[in-house]
Amino acid sequence: MTSVSSSTTTTSNSNNSNNPKINLVAEETAVDIVTVNARNGKSDYIVQVFGQTSVFHSQVEETLSIKTTRTGFSEMRVLSCEAFIHNDTVFLSSPFVGQNAGLLNWADGEFQSCITHLIELAEEKTGCSTLVVSIDRHNYKDTLSTMLRAFMYLGFEMINPAIYGQEAGYVLVGYEL
Repeated sequence: MTSVSSSTTTTSNSNNSNNPKINLVAEETAVDIVTVNARNGKSDYIVQVFGQTSVFHSQVEETLSIKTTRTGFSEMRVLSCEAFIHNDTVFLSSPFVGQNAGLLNWADGEFQSCITHLIELAEEKTGCSTLVVSIDRHNYKDTLSTMLRAFMYLGFEMINPAIYGQEAGYVLVGYEL
């Protein structure tokens, strides 16, 4: 089952400090593709983050593949992540890997806009009350603290590993929707 949605937001920005009358208007659009997949149970997102002995491994039967294409900033961004829903919580892998890793590669406001969009997507499409993002430490060897601060700036809180029992290579941050 695949669900596709799109949204458009108009933002305005005054980038020319020499002439305050020039007001640039950028139209930000996002196209979301969410695919529901049956679990393969061997090396999927749940096993990678939580292991084979977790309650999620035995109780969750489907995962979601989410692909969001965003335009209207300095460049087109394609964010991909894996997710699953358990009880009233959406668990999401960090989409900020590969060419999207490193906050220095993002224009002002772009990272925040993408996170806000993912929050809205989770809230509107799932009806859940909590969003948990898993961050793989290996993807952020030198920038993990910067990435965590960016999430916390936007209202996320670090989650104690004892709550969900994630593997040692992952940090979880949570947000109440």
